[in-house]
Amino acid sequence: MGTLTDPHNLLTVLEKDEWFSSCASELKQALVRDAKLHNYAAGEALYREGESARYALFCVIDGAVQLTNALHDGTPSLLVYLQPYHWFGDIALIDGGPYIRDAIADMDTQILCVPIQSFSHWLDEHPKYWRDIARLSINKLRVAYQVIGEPGALHHRLARRLWLMAQGFGSRTQNPSLQLVVSQEHLAQMMGSTRQSINAALAKLEGLGLVGQGYKSIEVHDLQSLLNHANHLDVGDSSGRS
Repeated sequence: MGTLTDPHNLLTVLEKDEWFSSCASELKQALVRDAKLHNYAAGEALYREGESARYALFCVIDGAVQLTNALHDGTPSLLVYLQPYHWFGDIALIDGGPYIRDAIADMDTQILCVPIQSFSHWLDEHPKYWRDIARLSINKLRVAYQVIGEPGALHHRLARRLWLMAQGFGSRTQNPSLQLVVSQEHLAQMMGSTRQSINAALAKLEGLGLVGQGYKSIEVHDLQSLLNHANHLDVGDSSGRS
């Protein structure tokens, strides 16, 4: 990962994220100008809920990050599982408030961290780029609306969640990843279910030929068929194509 200290190489890998690639060159340069690459060990917190924001934005370069929320009994609830090259942290940047979730490295992870003071000052001098920050947040809101109140049985809702994960929750719709590195335990936390129920739902999807299971991994065989199933269409039905 040492080659990523070269700004050109860093910009090249960041282009894999659709939001970043759609931004103007001036904004891209501002994002990486003062940014630092930080390494986090598995289980280490990038930040905790309620902490004052030190960084404007984060981007997963290598590894994975869990955004979690503590339930009433103190157990963590996994909200979203972020992998390369997902940008996050925009809420604190926009409203100036503290972080609203815990961000935990799920494995040895490298994160690009954009300092909030210098970047906020730059945005104030270049206000037209606040629209791009708003786009980043709205993309996440669109995904949230797809997840909230998902209809159907668990295997339907799981199909949609896997479909979203394959597309990086909207960050790589043009270049989706069909190999998902995620455990059944993480899926259970995200879906508010049990590992046993997730195992049964995955078995259902596997039996339909939609996915294949590996060790802490899931291979998506056909994204469109997975979405069709999430929308309660027959696996072979093409009427649900978007």
